[in-house]
Amino acid sequence: MKKKKNYLTAGEFAKICGVAKHVLFHYDEIHLFQPAYRDEHGYRYYSYHQYDTFLVITNLKKMGMSLSAIRIYLKQRDPQMFLRLLDEKYADIDSQIAQLESIKRMMNWMQQATTSALAHQHDEICVVTLPNATLLCSKDMENATDRSFANYMEEYIHFVKEHHIAVQESVGTMVRIENIRKQDNFNFSYLYQIVAEYDHQQLKKRAKGNYLCGWHKGSYQYIQQTYDKMLAYADNKGYVLGEFAYEEYLIADIAQREEDGYVTKILLEIL
Repeated sequence: MKKKKNYLTAGEFAKICGVAKHVLFHYDEIHLFQPAYRDEHGYRYYSYHQYDTFLVITNLKKMGMSLSAIRIYLKQRDPQMFLRLLDEKYADIDSQIAQLESIKRMMNWMQQATTSALAHQHDEICVVTLPNATLLCSKDMENATDRSFANYMEEYIHFVKEHHIAVQESVGTMVRIENIRKQDNFNFSYLYQIVAEYDHQQLKKRAKGNYLCGWHKGSYQYIQQTYDKMLAYADNKGYVLGEFAYEEYLIADIAQREEDGYVTKILLEIL
């Protein structure tokens, strides 16, 4: 009886570890973490010193180690093996942090894009002033033999994978204004993403200055109607436009079930 007073019952030990008793029983059955001793009735008892070991198991599980791998480590552990394990897990954690940061950037872009889309009237046309921007562009797609949506998606996927673009929704499309005036707006020129400047042969500049800005709401199939309104507006104002239109897809399938609710932002450079 005196010996039992120096130990914790399975229920008491489970409580301080923040787990259910059956977890301890399972760990015992698979020889991962066993009680300090059993009494004559088979009841399990644990020592306070075992808490640190249990905490190691919990943290190794959080780092993605399987119970079988943890069992092997605990049986063979020594300081050198421990250091190798830490090095390995540091690399795993760094990778997980990078993935989470990527997801966070994607969520931030989507939040800003959706908020921007909801903040504007979709028949609104206005002039906005933009800073210089560096654009990472795809290969020239203009006048491609195959202008099908399937071919566009193939190029899009290739562009995203080739440049390891995490926020895929931030990829826009450049269309030559000359083609838009000819009702040929599906004759895309480039896919693009705004990036920090770095050395790459596929970089282009979008000059700072004034841009005519419009929002197309609805299926992309009817985007020419919005372009016609913006071109008429520019002509009435006497604006001389630049070479390309820049399309940004603010609300699409991930946020809106029906295509009628999609929102595309359009920018036309004013020279």
